[in-house]
Amino acid sequence: MGGGYLQNNKGFAISGIIYSILILFLLLVFSVLAILGSRKLIIDKFKLEVLNKIYGNELEKEKVVYKDNSGANSPELLNNMIPIYYDGSNWIYADIKKEWYDYDKKEWANAVVLNSGITKNVGDTITEEEIALWYVWIPRYTYTIFNGNNGSVNPLEIQIKFESETNSSGTVKCVDAVSGSGTSSETCTDSTNGSIKNGTSTYTHPAFTFGDQELKGFWVGKFEVSGSTSQITIKPNITSLRSQTVSSFFNAIQNISTIYSINGDSHMMKNMEWGAVAYLSHSKYGTCADGECVEIAQNKNNSYYTGGGNSNIYKNNVTQSTTQNIYGIYDLSGGAYEYVMGSMVDSSNKFLPSSSEFSKAPDSKYYDKYTYGTSNITHSRGKLGDATKETLKIFGNASGGWYTNFTNFLRSNYSWFSRGGYWNNDIGAGTFSFTYDTVTNYADTSRAVLCK
Repeated sequence: MGGGYLQNNKGFAISGIIYSILILFLLLVFSVLAILGSRKLIIDKFKLEVLNKIYGNELEKEKVVYKDNSGANSPELLNNMIPIYYDGSNWIYADIKKEWYDYDKKEWANAVVLNSGITKNVGDTITEEEIALWYVWIPRYTYTIFNGNNGSVNPLEIQIKFESETNSSGTVKCVDAVSGSGTSSETCTDSTNGSIKNGTSTYTHPAFTFGDQELKGFWVGKFEVSGSTSQITIKPNITSLRSQTVSSFFNAIQNISTIYSINGDSHMMKNMEWGAVAYLSHSKYGTCADGECVEIAQNKNNSYYTGGGNSNIYKNNVTQSTTQNIYGIYDLSGGAYEYVMGSMVDSSNKFLPSSSEFSKAPDSKYYDKYTYGTSNITHSRGKLGDATKETLKIFGNASGGWYTNFTNFLRSNYSWFSRGGYWNNDIGAGTFSFTYDTVTNYADTSRAVLCK
């Protein structure tokens, strides 16, 4: 009995030793595997970091686009839009990673949409005949208010500061106060200065607020619209499209996005957008240098040619450009009067279509609304930024726009704005010219705007 018991204990002892050795062996195997796995993870991580440095940097390089030193937001190119620059003789398809615009040099960004069936590569020459649509970029900016109290002021350089992305740095805020009677169309306050102070208060130009969307900038047609209501074009050296109702222009310009497959909002220029272009043109980025400014020359072509005349003449008419060089916007002075989307309400504070042929009011983001009035000289109904009441000059008992441009405000049933003047209006025509219109049987044209 005793001997069997001792042998059994010994067997258990041997089994315990074997079991312990097995456990240690398994722990050793798992440790080795863990170390190897850890090393693999480290190696894989290292390889991933190297690959990211190689290919990631290359991808980042692909994302880099040229940006000038002015502070202007880089142009937002939409589908089918080709960036171009001028080499002194021809327009060239630009490489967006290299210099193709410079607002400090008054070289505003240009982009085009080509005619159907035409393809180009970076570096290729692009002729005017190959272009269907031509746009110029207006970057978001704030300006220093110079005549915010409906006074009189001589033409001066407007102080412009470009804003970053969609930031709003201005001290002034304005809200609509449109009514069926009264002498103003908005209420403005200055959160920093208490009240608006000329030369001190700043205002993020309201044209960069499109409905409830803040814009980095927007594209403006380089020339008045041409073509037909079924297919708008924006080209130089061609007669502008005229004698259409406001609603006809509005619908035709909206169709640009669909016809040319552009992933943006195409719309007829608003009165406030005209003002944004006019102000930028009268700054150091436009017609001003060292505080001295010149008036944009008139397009006096009596055949209503865009850019001022026949083949290639726009290249010789750079004084008609917002930049006094080939990079600017043309036809803002003379040519044909241009309908803009700016309308006065009736005496009941309701939409007043007049002869526009609108059956109902367009979406509010597509037009600027003004208080009703019966006199064409109540310019206080204008708005800050639209180049109506701020750019007035009083002459004794009369008033006029800068450079004696026409300044007839909306009245009675004359409820829509036209801008720029006709080719034969002499000093009455100009970038700061505006008048009321019945929108019937006139040889007016319009202008297209495109935003993201």
